[in-house]
Amino acid sequence: MSVPTQLGLGSLDEDLLVQARDRWPSWGRQYPALAAVGDLTDLPGWLPAADPAAADDVLHALAVLASPRGGDDLAAAGTLAWVLLPGACVVAYRLRTLTSRIDELVAAQLWLEVRSFAWERRRKVAANIVMNTRRGVLRDLEVGEHGREVDATWAQAVPVQPDAELWTALEAQRYSAPTNRTVELGELLEWAVRAGVVERRDLDLLHRLSVAACQADPTHNHRGRGGLFSQAARAAVAADVGDSEATIRRRATAALEAIAAARAQMGAVA
Repeated sequence: MSVPTQLGLGSLDEDLLVQARDRWPSWGRQYPALAAVGDLTDLPGWLPAADPAAADDVLHALAVLASPRGGDDLAAAGTLAWVLLPGACVVAYRLRTLTSRIDELVAAQLWLEVRSFAWERRRKVAANIVMNTRRGVLRDLEVGEHGREVDATWAQAVPVQPDAELWTALEAQRYSAPTNRTVELGELLEWAVRAGVVERRDLDLLHRLSVAACQADPTHNHRGRGGLFSQAARAAVAADVGDSEATIRRRATAALEAIAAARAQMGAVA
């Protein structure tokens, strides 16, 4: 069964979406941001074409309606899960080798994240829910620091310090001529993305931190983790992406640990 089928959101005829379509006009009166979309069926096509701030406002309104601390409306929860299905399906596809029950696990975790989203202090609804869905599934499967028996790749991985060799290779990227370490790093990162160890948005975050750290203090490289977690770098990236500095640090740490494990795996196979 697919993720949409697991959630009962496989078509517009499903009960939650029928209810949501009926309630859409009243939701629009309650939350003016939703009035920008004339009909529920237009929502999936409207979101990617809309101004990012307007799209965030619509998703945030749905998150408030879906939350037990807000409207506690299951139809709104179903609507929010429905529009986030593309991201959830990508998560399920990338983690499909971990278990035959991946669709079930992703669907369950997506629903939990929709219902528990911290709308009081967060604005980036889609990014946070999809990211936390992936983390929750990996946690349930005990992949990562909790255990490595689920998948052959993780079973052979050896934990190493994220700043041991990886950031020496990152330093090589500062030079225009590619070096062996630069090539090795590029192969490692591409492998990590293809294997579902990290997402490209995780690599983008690390790149943003690296650039911000270099701009703030080009001599920072001798300090822990290449200076990526300096206050100046975290503040610059947090302002750019709209997340808190604590969230930036947690996301970057998780990505570094996953990439370090991937590096160890590549070394074991080579």
